[in-house]
Amino acid sequence: MIHSPRRFARLWNARPRVNALIVVLLANAWLLAVYNTSFWTRSHQQMVGNDLLFALFVVGIYALCVFYTLLLSNRWTLKPMLIVLVFVAAGAAYFHETMGVVVDRVMIQNVIGTTVTESRSLFSGPMLRYMLFFAVLPSVAILLVRVTYLPLRRAALWHVGALVVCLAVFAAITVPNFRFYKFSLKQSPGLRNVLHPIGPIRSVIDYAGVMWTTQNMPFQKIALDAHKAAGSDDIPRPRLLVLMVGETLRDANWGLSGYARNTTPELAKRDVVSLSGVAACGTSTVISVPCMFSPYSRETFTYEKAMNTENLLDVLQRAGFKVEWWEANTGSMGVADRVPYKDYQSVPDSPYCNEVQCSDGILLEKLAERKGTIKQDTVIVMHQIGNHGPSYYERYPREFARFLPDCRRPDVANCGRAAVVNAYDNAIAYTDLIMARIIDYLDALEEVDAAVLFASDHGESLGENGLYLHALPYWVAPKEQTDVPILLWLSRRFQQDTGKRYACFREGARGGVSHANLFHSVLGLLDVDTAIRDDTLNLFRTCQSHSM
Repeated sequence: MIHSPRRFARLWNARPRVNALIVVLLANAWLLAVYNTSFWTRSHQQMVGNDLLFALFVVGIYALCVFYTLLLSNRWTLKPMLIVLVFVAAGAAYFHETMGVVVDRVMIQNVIGTTVTESRSLFSGPMLRYMLFFAVLPSVAILLVRVTYLPLRRAALWHVGALVVCLAVFAAITVPNFRFYKFSLKQSPGLRNVLHPIGPIRSVIDYAGVMWTTQNMPFQKIALDAHKAAGSDDIPRPRLLVLMVGETLRDANWGLSGYARNTTPELAKRDVVSLSGVAACGTSTVISVPCMFSPYSRETFTYEKAMNTENLLDVLQRAGFKVEWWEANTGSMGVADRVPYKDYQSVPDSPYCNEVQCSDGILLEKLAERKGTIKQDTVIVMHQIGNHGPSYYERYPREFARFLPDCRRPDVANCGRAAVVNAYDNAIAYTDLIMARIIDYLDALEEVDAAVLFASDHGESLGENGLYLHALPYWVAPKEQTDVPILLWLSRRFQQDTGKRYACFREGARGGVSHANLFHSVLGLLDVDTAIRDDTLNLFRTCQSHSM
């Protein structure tokens, strides 16, 4: 025992000595070889038949990565920077290779905006084992190696020389073949985002730019002329619209859209209209929810504009509606910043809640508590937890599982695909039950004219083509992630007093529907007049108003 410190010291001093430039070269070779299977595979697919140019492409990318590493490192920052690069590359590679997730700017927004509860499900056993072998152990190796440096002046000359050589190699390869590489890479959109770790780091920089722009844009008020149409206040009862924002519910598995399984047996018994194939504004909550409530279409929407422009809820408040946002998910993404906000993600002593999260049943419970309190025209937005993944099994009571076996683990890529679909369908069936009960409750409220409008924010991949979850860039996202349902229920009293009918809603939906219709259709449904309302997007435009 006395000699153990000396032995440790001898072992510590026996660590291999490696020149700093060699460390940089080896580290980049490791990063490109181990964490970029998809990048090289997709790149080669675009250059089939041109093996020489592909080989040169590999050399050029390697030279570029070495250049960046040398440019941003010195003898004091080299090891910390390499460890960060290894962890970033390993994390991005795991989610991309196992679930097809691309770490672009929107995904960075999702990650930063996530809650502890939401992120907990991402840290699965396989993910932690992967990070142990492909992030922790390589980082330990980087820490253990003794990096040697030349005297400062010679080191600076070598450093600059290496930078020049890297740039020269990159230029010598890309300049003569620029058209070929540009054409090849354009055939695979988003390819640069799966070059790890450069892609994710670039996405972080893009995200920082978006946040900077968002913070420095002037705030814009809209629909200053918004008001209720003449005669709106003459109807005998206040109107109550429950606007339900679904989470990750794709149209492909929605029973009312023709899915082979009856995942919506309860809603099928109610007098509702469901629209299928609705084009979502985005493939993630952080984009779709702000877009749904904004006056912008998918083509004109930007996150920066949405965060600095009033939305549908502001317009409804200005027109005289009482507006509330009820949250059972992970936040309103800025939409409810200027309206009363109730957080029902965790409610003590509720049968619908556990120590981690409440199910959507909490929304029904809280709605029942409001009986007799609706005295004026009101809009309640219910943001559901719905089919939020990857832990679909947490979205419904275990005894409610209708489709078995269901995947009961968050690392869905390691479940059989049938079990993943079963869990997802169970979550839809539970949404169906809760929505049906909300409709029944509202139908029995004789003191209000009630309506329910449901729209899912985006869809989900369940293993098709090796893809799981959502948030792929829209231009490459499959329909499973972009096509969602919309559902409408109107009480008999609402139809009688407002003149709104299902027939005109169906008529307005002919020719296709997208999230762009939501802003204008809610204004139309509630007879809010304003110059900003575009009746070409108002699904109720052919309805005869009570005021006519």
